[in-house]
Amino acid sequence: MKPVTDVQAVIIGQLQQLLAQVPLFGEAVREGSAKSIFDAEDSASEPSRQIILQDGDTVETARTPGQMSEEWTINIIAISRERGDAEALRAARLAIKRALKGIKGGVDAPGLIKASFPPSAGQLPGPGRRWGFRVVPITFHYTQQL
Repeated sequence: MKPVTDVQAVIIGQLQQLLAQVPLFGEAVREGSAKSIFDAEDSASEPSRQIILQDGDTVETARTPGQMSEEWTINIIAISRERGDAEALRAARLAIKRALKGIKGGVDAPGLIKASFPPSAGQLPGPGRRWGFRVVPITFHYTQQL
């Protein structure tokens, strides 16, 4: 059996590098769950601004004996516990899209066809909440060798 490249692993690795250049938020970029940070009893050790890459849906759109076509959505979540950070969170949305330029979102992975940005949403901290966030989903369309 010949080795097969995991396209999703390549995409995540490159996203972490590309998003490190996002002003204010890029110093801490990691894969994980934003909810685990929001719900933590003590999040004082967390950076006050960061980017979380949260796995979304993977949809298989076609299959042959040696490959499959998939669409994979990753939720890029800029989070902040700084009060009055609405402007910084809006700026993070644009900075994320600037960091992920081009038809493939700046990513060079085998089989990658294109990247697209579905609608995004933001939320400032509500009463009793510490964190505000901006979700910028990106969907990668690719062919995965089997």
